[in-house]
Amino acid sequence: MTELLDQGQVDQAAKVVVDNETYFTGAMGNADVAAAMDRLAKGLEFKYSPQVADLAAGAAAVSWPVDRSRWSEVKARMAALAEREQSLTGMGIFKYPRFRPAGYDQAIKAVAARQEAIRADAPGNFATFPLGGERDFFEDYPVELDQAVFLEVNQDVWSKALGSMTLAQSSAFLNHYGESLPSSARDRLAQEYFKSLCPDPATADLKTIVAAYGKCREAGLDLKTIPGIKIAFLQVTSPDLIKDKAIDFGLDIKLDMPFEAAKASMRSAFQSEAVQNADILVLVSIAVAKARRVVEREETVQSTYVASYVREDNPEYEIAKAEMEAATREQQAAANKETTHWLVDPILHYIDENEKDDLVADTGKRLKVAKEKLKVTPKYIQVADYQPYPMTKAHMDIYKAGTVNYYVVDKRKKRLFRDTFDISEKSFFTVCYALKDSDPQRTRFLQESVLEEDVVRYELEPAAVNLSDLLEQYVGRSSEAKKYGNMGDVQRVFTADRSATQRKRRNETYGYDKYSDKRFDSVVVVRNTGTGIGTGFYVTDDMVITNYHVVQESNYVQLKRFDERETMGRVIARDARLDLALIQADVRGKPVCFYDRRELPLGETLEIIGHPQGLEFSITRGVISAIRKIPPINFMESTNSKVLYIQTDAASNGGNSGGPVFYGKYVVGVHDWGIKKTGSDAPAQGLNFSIHYKEVFDFLDHNGIRVCKGSK
Repeated sequence: MTELLDQGQVDQAAKVVVDNETYFTGAMGNADVAAAMDRLAKGLEFKYSPQVADLAAGAAAVSWPVDRSRWSEVKARMAALAEREQSLTGMGIFKYPRFRPAGYDQAIKAVAARQEAIRADAPGNFATFPLGGERDFFEDYPVELDQAVFLEVNQDVWSKALGSMTLAQSSAFLNHYGESLPSSARDRLAQEYFKSLCPDPATADLKTIVAAYGKCREAGLDLKTIPGIKIAFLQVTSPDLIKDKAIDFGLDIKLDMPFEAAKASMRSAFQSEAVQNADILVLVSIAVAKARRVVEREETVQSTYVASYVREDNPEYEIAKAEMEAATREQQAAANKETTHWLVDPILHYIDENEKDDLVADTGKRLKVAKEKLKVTPKYIQVADYQPYPMTKAHMDIYKAGTVNYYVVDKRKKRLFRDTFDISEKSFFTVCYALKDSDPQRTRFLQESVLEEDVVRYELEPAAVNLSDLLEQYVGRSSEAKKYGNMGDVQRVFTADRSATQRKRRNETYGYDKYSDKRFDSVVVVRNTGTGIGTGFYVTDDMVITNYHVVQESNYVQLKRFDERETMGRVIARDARLDLALIQADVRGKPVCFYDRRELPLGETLEIIGHPQGLEFSITRGVISAIRKIPPINFMESTNSKVLYIQTDAASNGGNSGGPVFYGKYVVGVHDWGIKKTGSDAPAQGLNFSIHYKEVFDFLDHNGIRVCKGSK
């Protein structure tokens, strides 16, 4: 420090003192240290006395009160004073009074007094300030104020001023102070401001209402309700689309504007109280809403699971038993110790009575603890038997696409606006299949993926659109709105749109009418990574039947519906003899109806739907050639385990396996196999066999599945 003082570096010497406060405090009794402190104080006095004097003079020179036109001058001077004050108070050495230059405290107090005087006059100046003008009071005022606190304390002033402002002045006031107004006044102010922009919402057009609400939002005001307007929502999607399950997901209109709103039921529709009482009616008609699942990739992950538990001796039990036996011996030894009177010199191995009592008590406690430990320690333990198994991870993209027609009906003005918007979403999911509950890594796997029900929930989740977006389209294109006479005219408009949607739906199908034969809706492609492609069909709305040789021992397979949706299915039952398997599908479908009469007429026409050689959703036709009971395909060498088959000459190839055999609209069998020509892979002409519906009934009944049955 003294070296720095010798060099005239007073600030650096002061920093040494501040950084080494403990040392200098303890060394003040040292004459050399005291002398050095005196030198430092004089050096600081010499260097900073002019600045202290300048600060005091500057505070005294600030004139206040002054006319508003001079506020900027005072503000600049106060800012300069604050900067000079900071340069002094920022010196750490001045926290010690002995080092402060003469007049330091008085100068700081003078600046504070001038600031306080200006701050104390703020309410009076605020009362005379043009609050609806271009200038911001808090930006102009010479000293900084807590804006939110100040406005809350002086609420009477600005509230009174706001009541006499023009619309332009109100807007200026809100732009300047809206975000800092106290919450207690914001709701009332929002209502008043909205009414100043839209005095009579009940008769105003939507353009005025939406614009007024937008200005409230711009001003930072949260309008709780738009008075005098009731709005209702009504779903008018084609019942045929809903009945045919052509709509995969719905639409959710987010009420992001504070209207008094209600949702009308499709059943009561225009007769509902909500619709009849509404001022504004928003109708929604979903034309297209499709969710498509594409499994991009599957990977097999090897893991382990607890297959069983084996009982083994518990080594901890033997340890606890040994500890108890040792504690027992110690307690017995203590109890058998011989004692001597304390006046007699103790002989080796003798203790006095008090010592013996303490020893017995201590060994007794240890024995009690050992017994409790043995009591709670099991003699045998269950040791997990871990077995390896394959778990499947499916990586899939979910596409959601849709088209929505919507209608805004202003019943007060008898105006109808119609428009269309599209929906397009894509999400990626990784789903674990065949994951064992007892897999030690189950939690980690589930953290890295989602459950199947999460994917289904996303597919069914309604798309969202904000009400404000729909109304802003109406406002921006209000010239397109048409006059209507009554609600019948409105119904005719959206009914015509629904008809056009149905026509477009039919016209977009090339080559054949996808909807003329509803049987295709029941059929799926079954893909098993081990055996390739096969066919299956819905027997209930979530159960698919196919051949055992299509799924083999796979726990999960991919399914693809006629509408191009791809999904996964879990194999829940198998019968290798009948060559049948049952799959629980993740996506519901249209179940078939089985033929239920006891006899089938020979020579009648049959049709098989399947995917021969990968040509998906093909239909072939033949006749009932015979009903035969012969050994099953998987046990051809057996003569004691025969299966009832339908022989047909309907053409079939690899990929038809597991497909439905239709007699008219009723299913009479599950296609299974054909006899091959010698030396050729082609099936022998007319020698194809399907599992008879009686065998299918037995298989389904055994697994607790009830199906539709009927006859021609």
